[in-house]
Amino acid sequence: MPDSNKPSFSFHIDGGTPDEHAVPAVILVQILENAQRAFELIGVHVEGRGIKERARVSAATSQRFQLVCQLPESGSYAMPVTIGGAGELVVADLADKAFGIFRGIMEHVSARSTVGLASALPDERIRRRVLEAVKGMAPRADAKWKLSLHDDRDVSFATFDVETIPFVEETLVPVEQREAARVVTGELKSIDFTERKVTIIYPPTSKELACIYEEAVEDLLYEKRRDLIQVTGRVLLDDQGAPKQIIDVTDIRDLDLSTLALDTVRHSGLTLKAAPTLSFEPTLDESKQLLCIEHGELGIDVYAPTRETLLAELHEQLAMLWREYAQASDDELDAPARLLKQALRTRFTEAVHAA
Repeated sequence: MPDSNKPSFSFHIDGGTPDEHAVPAVILVQILENAQRAFELIGVHVEGRGIKERARVSAATSQRFQLVCQLPESGSYAMPVTIGGAGELVVADLADKAFGIFRGIMEHVSARSTVGLASALPDERIRRRVLEAVKGMAPRADAKWKLSLHDDRDVSFATFDVETIPFVEETLVPVEQREAARVVTGELKSIDFTERKVTIIYPPTSKELACIYEEAVEDLLYEKRRDLIQVTGRVLLDDQGAPKQIIDVTDIRDLDLSTLALDTVRHSGLTLKAAPTLSFEPTLDESKQLLCIEHGELGIDVYAPTRETLLAELHEQLAMLWREYAQASDDELDAPARLLKQALRTRFTEAVHAA
């Protein structure tokens, strides 16, 4: 039972099917780690302190705003938590205040509203880092799960889905900076926290590439990074047109080549349902800058610099193939095109009145 003297709430994870009451451990860890990070940052604010150059949270603050997991609820995957560890460091008023700020931020993000974010958490430096933590709690573009947050009366106050991360990124990064940004994949060599610099090896040239990151991105570097990472920022070129430095870095993440599952295609009013679900294994091109998916039977050949844009390209190409081949009459198609039409119609059905 949660401690009634401490604020509490719960994470509800919907795996995409009504009878699914389990969730991969990696997803649960991802959500809890980032939620804990958000509470620690908010804790720094409610204690009356700010963040100067580096977001170093003291051990006392971490304990004071520690999320304590309770036994999962039966009937769904719901993880109740209370705020505040054990011991004399815990102050109930501060925990209540921190939860109020946390709830306000989550509500505004869930509603896709930027208007109240600053009033919920006035300290811009802390707010930006909390929003980075929110990105870590939310599902990425091809995820089949979503997260809801419920208060101690089981009333939902926020839901995060595949639209959450794009909203947060639009909130954090001005449109001009997003339009000028580029994604570069490279092998992580070193991290210099003092200079806010990540050094990667750029595969096409095998040269070192210095990446100067923004303050709010630093929390992403505390995670265990794999060999290949993707850096988003403004790329400066040398005289030969090759990247020599990345500045204004707004995102750093591990390269994700895990299986991409596709059960629904949506594009320009067209909705296709795949039965059974299709699975694709993304690969890298020779330059290691583009993720690629090929499927000869279905005529699929797409590539893009990120997993999110790869998924968008996949939806667009399948919609194009459906319109040009699956909806065409046999008289308009040659023999190979008729085979493609048959393959598409075998794997997909069109949802005529889909919302």
